Amino acid sequence: MRRDRADQSHWAAKKRVTLVGLAANGVLAVGKVIAGVAGQSQALVADGVHSFSDLASDGLVLVAVRWGSESADQNHPYGHARIETAATAVIGVMLMVVAAGFIMDASARVLDPERLLSPGWLALVAAVISVLINEGLFRYTLHVGQATGSSLIKANAWHSRSDALSSLVVIAGVAGTMIGYRWLDLIAALIVALMIGRMGWRFLAQSVVELVDTGLSEARERKLDELIRSVHGVRDHGSLRTRQMGGRILMDVEVVMDGDLSLSAAHEIAHRLERHLLDQVPELDDVVVRMQPPSSDDGA
Repeated sequence: MRRDRADQSHWAAKKRVTLVGLAANGVLAVGKVIAGVAGQSQALVADGVHSFSDLASDGLVLVAVRWGSESADQNHPYGHARIETAATAVIGVMLMVVAAGFIMDASARVLDPERLLSPGWLALVAAVISVLINEGLFRYTLHVGQATGSSLIKANAWHSRSDALSSLVVIAGVAGTMIGYRWLDLIAALIVALMIGRMGWRFLAQSVVELVDTGLSEARERKLDELIRSVHGVRDHGSLRTRQMGGRILMDVEVVMDGDLSLSAAHEIAHRLERHLLDQVPELDDVVVRMQPPSSDDGA
């Protein structure tokens, strides 16, 4: 049994929030790079390129959520949600590449102190504005991601949060440099790069786990076991298999019922179990129940 989902309405919400993100990140990227160059802050320039990566990821998200919202068809009987998962992995790789570039640039400046910059008030004001915009964008995007159950939209929300946090680091680095600690801007740039790289690795790892059909954790499967056994008419269950797809859960289970039940009675119990699982587990999108009578070892 598959849960009914309003994929088209979800697509509209995802499209709207992603377009807002595209506009905001376009303004932030250009503004921070210009302010970073004019204000002589390597950390702010790094943060501006981070916003350009946000801009690129927003474009990727827009394409992915459109395809991922397509209904199931003959070639994709489980839908197209894995497209979002693959796009999330690409975003992760993009972030890691951006981080590596900044780490190499910062390392080169360590070896050549004459290349250290001296940021001023322009860089500081630009970083403060960036924090405010990105924090608002994070909250809006995360709300939409949770409402639609989209792991890709939620990943993009945390992408915005990482940009807000990196701008906070830039503020600290620029302020420290302005009072005489010239190395702080460089240290801030390195911290921003490490934050970007860590976030990219997290997105990539989560996506790979889903793409190779990793099942739910033991704790979550124990919860499913309790729900299955709580349905009247189910004596036991055998094979329980789960996998994830675009933030949703797919499962199938083999349940043991009394051997003297009629086919219609057994079917009614299976239907009741499916509905119970879908009602109790919001992320569960599809469940298949197979029925079998007890074996002789069960005392039947």
